[in-house]
Amino acid sequence: MRITVIADDLTGAAEIGGIGIKYGLEVEISRNVNTASPADMLVINTDARSMNEANAIEVTRKVSEQLKTLNPKFVFKKTDSVLRGHVFAEIAAQCKAMNFSSAIIVPANPSLGRTLVNGHYYINNTPIHQTSFKDDPEFPVTHSHILTRFNSSPYPFSVLPHFDYTNNEAIIVGEAEVQGDLNNWADKLTNCTLAAGAAGFFTACLNKLLGEPQGGNNTVDEFSLAGSILYISGSTFKPSVTLIQELNAGNGPVSYMPENVAILGNADEMLLNDWADETTSLIEQRGKAVMSIPDTNDAHTGDGALHKRSVMALAVKKVFNKVQVNELVIEGGSTAAAILDLLNVHTMVPVQELAPGVIRSAVPNTNLHITLKPGSYSWSKSIWAF
Repeated sequence: MRITVIADDLTGAAEIGGIGIKYGLEVEISRNVNTASPADMLVINTDARSMNEANAIEVTRKVSEQLKTLNPKFVFKKTDSVLRGHVFAEIAAQCKAMNFSSAIIVPANPSLGRTLVNGHYYINNTPIHQTSFKDDPEFPVTHSHILTRFNSSPYPFSVLPHFDYTNNEAIIVGEAEVQGDLNNWADKLTNCTLAAGAAGFFTACLNKLLGEPQGGNNTVDEFSLAGSILYISGSTFKPSVTLIQELNAGNGPVSYMPENVAILGNADEMLLNDWADETTSLIEQRGKAVMSIPDTNDAHTGDGALHKRSVMALAVKKVFNKVQVNELVIEGGSTAAAILDLLNVHTMVPVQELAPGVIRSAVPNTNLHITLKPGSYSWSKSIWAF
């Protein structure tokens, strides 16, 4: 059986890969379509969320056409659970390239407290525009009401509960308040409908396709990372920012990006070397280090975010040139993509789900393991080993 998934960021790709291994599938996560791959499930990370809309459309079109040649049994488009990115443009491009006449997007994930009810999106019953997502540096969430938030979209869509669905509309955003709603949306899929959305809906689709996994919950709370560990946080999500600030205040091994380097347009080589040296020393002396971005209000725009993750990637590469890292833990999909590109890591094989949505993967032909965590997900005790 061949299942193919297009994800718009790397942590989303890893999250989907972690679900696949629960079902006993051999999973490959890659930036490129390997038509010779023996994997049961191919997950392609386009990193489209970090692109402008025109480039996001083009990369989605190209990957969709390549995947179509594999004749997959099931196709899924992984989107951000709160619809950040160029979601509707990419959905339209994939439908056209793969000959889908319609799409059902179910972004909500009730198991994580993310619900879409009466047209409004909530995080643990709080309207989403009143949460940290309002401060997203590239796609700030301006309104909980989906139709209002995307009222300028040139791609027509409707927001409906499952019991009001008809197959007459091209793009449907499906409401979901409880797990059963996800299952009901999965039941409405046809061969002409592209399934899209968050990890909860993907799980519902796999349950319909393969039956529920027999292994139960395979998260490994007792697992602990070993060897030299490098944590990277590129997220502006407030709980993560606070957690790192507290670690730093307690003399934890935190190495912040120099403030002058964080300024848009500045990537001083000497400061980057100093930052890499400081991080390397922490790893050599304490076995682990956290590289993070100072919590300042400047440069949190789209261009500023791009600059910061590019600088972070340059510094991480310098660290890898100085010291061996066995476990690389990265928070934030765009940050992860920038780092792995510079490290020339383009393929990963998921091996463990350490917490919901937090996946540890092996890099083929190396001793390196990479754990990816979405920026808005919480750290688990098995990973945040301080």
